[in-house]
Amino acid sequence: MIEEYGLEPTMRGTRGTMRSRPAVGTPTSTSSTGTRHTRARTRAGAARLADGLVEVPIVEPADPASAVLTTPIVAEGRRFCGKCEKPVGRASPMGPGQPSGVCADCGAPYNFTPLLQPGDVVANQYEVQGCLTHGGLGWIYLAIDRNVSDRWVVLKGLLHSQDPMSQAVALAEREFLAELSHPSIVKIFNFVEHPRPDGGVVGYIVMEYIGGVSLKGLADGGKLSIEHAIAYVLEILPALEYMHSLGLAYNDLKPDNIMIEEDHLKIIDLGAVAGIDSYGFIYGTLGFQAPEIIETGPSQASDIYNVGRTLAVLTVGVAKKHDRYLDELPSPEDEPLFIEHEFYYRLLLRCTDPDPELRYPTARALAADLTGVLRELLAKKTGIPMPGLSTLFSPPRTSFGTNLAIASTDQLVDRNAERPLLQARTIADALPVPLVDGEDRAALQIAAAAHSQPAEALDMLRRIHDEHQRDAAADATEGRSGPPSVEIPLAEVRAYLDLHEANHALELLDQLRRDHPPNWRFDWYGGVGALLTGELNDAFTQFESVLSDLPGEQAPKLALAATAELVLDHWESDEPDEWRHLAKRYYRSLWCSDRAVVSAAFGLARQLAPLGDRAGAIEALDQVPTSSRHRDEAQMTAALLLVHNRDIATITEADLADVGRRIESLPPDERRTLQLRAMASSIALTWLRDGGAPSGAPFLGAPFLGSSFTEAGLRGTTEQTLRALARNVPNRRHRYRLVDLANRVRPRTWL
Repeated sequence: MIEEYGLEPTMRGTRGTMRSRPAVGTPTSTSSTGTRHTRARTRAGAARLADGLVEVPIVEPADPASAVLTTPIVAEGRRFCGKCEKPVGRASPMGPGQPSGVCADCGAPYNFTPLLQPGDVVANQYEVQGCLTHGGLGWIYLAIDRNVSDRWVVLKGLLHSQDPMSQAVALAEREFLAELSHPSIVKIFNFVEHPRPDGGVVGYIVMEYIGGVSLKGLADGGKLSIEHAIAYVLEILPALEYMHSLGLAYNDLKPDNIMIEEDHLKIIDLGAVAGIDSYGFIYGTLGFQAPEIIETGPSQASDIYNVGRTLAVLTVGVAKKHDRYLDELPSPEDEPLFIEHEFYYRLLLRCTDPDPELRYPTARALAADLTGVLRELLAKKTGIPMPGLSTLFSPPRTSFGTNLAIASTDQLVDRNAERPLLQARTIADALPVPLVDGEDRAALQIAAAAHSQPAEALDMLRRIHDEHQRDAAADATEGRSGPPSVEIPLAEVRAYLDLHEANHALELLDQLRRDHPPNWRFDWYGGVGALLTGELNDAFTQFESVLSDLPGEQAPKLALAATAELVLDHWESDEPDEWRHLAKRYYRSLWCSDRAVVSAAFGLARQLAPLGDRAGAIEALDQVPTSSRHRDEAQMTAALLLVHNRDIATITEADLADVGRRIESLPPDERRTLQLRAMASSIALTWLRDGGAPSGAPFLGAPFLGSSFTEAGLRGTTEQTLRALARNVPNRRHRYRLVDLANRVRPRTWL
């Protein structure tokens, strides 16, 4: 059913007039982000949205005639003056409220009765069938266009036909709404007038009929699943981007104004559309409208706020007062969904930040981050990785922490060897780097220098900087000016960080922060610099800021997980459990979403094993793809987790069989296989001597690392492996120790 073609006004601000609007470009079937929106039918009654990530039910169009109200009455509780917003038409001791009259507070006339009746013909073309609903700007009627194939159309009238304010809004719509052409925006066909009974004239907008249901109706008083809500909003964000490109703000996004018919979504009710930064009669809906709009007028940022509020209302329990949503989001303590989906909560916080400068800068940027959040929560829900390509960060430059467990086997040949730990430099060299902003005036030149060695890159950047300084001076003399390049000094910062000259890099960053507005790139490079200087708390804080700005991105999660692990390894923290929990949470999120971030698999295993979740750690390592160059390291690490540094009484026969299988699957040229064979055969021998007995399978009659699973067989395997290790150890003292161990363990023989 059609419930919502209406609009609830808040008429804030009356300064100035709407600015002129640029001409509308050629209609296209692609979004303003350049992405063609396609939908695939997956099964009867279902389709996939959001680049095929989410399956949604198809909403079959209803019979238009069934949408007509049998008794078109505006309830007394919804009658407000269109000028002063005070209640009108309410019951009193004198009798019931009247649907028409004059406001007692400001004297403005009001009339909540339909001006058109079934059978009326408007403009000799549109035959009225009845009322659909009542909104802030008047009754909405269903009609048949008798001149164009008897198609169904919607007539939207004015709330107060004699009110100059409402007339001005209608004329503004007439001026530019018919120019809009986007597949996710309701089509405006015509603007017509019709006489009133008292001789006046009423204007009507004629728009296409959408025979589906609004997202408000789809939720039916409840909440949508988070993935469905995100998928639906992603479908209409290109429409907002399109409007913004024309200098327009939609200004009233809410679940009521998003319609779905079959598998296609459209935003309806264009009555609140206004020029960006314009002032005048600002319409919108309280509970969805941005707080600054009275001061700034409509903007891209105010539309982003509407998107955040729409997502919140669709998915969580936003509090109401007097039938109006309150501005505050529920806290994670009150809303379990925010605890379960942290990054979704962070995204809503950024969309609805009270400071418009801190929201997403464009609908396109929001769509990219929202898609990242969607991928993460779908991967978490289904257990199926949902990798995506970032438009802001490079992939990780290399992996880190993949050999830490294997390096610990050095203690088999050197008892004085220290346990290897994660190092800040290793992390800094491996983390992704921000991509160059293509809008920057020096983007192409910086991209050309991106693959040079850091020292060479610095020389090139200095030349680029000097060239841009000369160009800026020439522009100034000719009266031209443009924003200075931010990417040139940022590229210098990156080069100094790659050279591990962190202090110099941080000095440049301090100057950038003084000269430019806040930028998440400053925090990212500041976090890397803090890692290199050992300021781990500062590094964590800055990476946390990047995650708050970009909760759909993988890079800040990887940086936060690694920084938390550094704190665990190198600091005496008062809250080790909290740091381990943070590292585990972010490593798990990354690994669940993308199997290419192999550092996360090893990091997750390192956090789970100390918590006693050996099975979970091994499961993560087993998920490292066979195509990964770290697959063998994952298998070796899993073998170590199964038996190394464990109480022999807790090791099972199945553990030993699993270790043997993993070691024997390693390639013959793997240099660390000997250490693992020595460890495994020694532990198996101890297990057998301590009373362990094969129960049958897997060891009865089957070899273990090439020999029988008997004391004699295991002694022989251990001896041979230790002697082979001794031949490959350069240190004489270590060699003698290994030979001594081999002599002690060799099988007993009769003289």
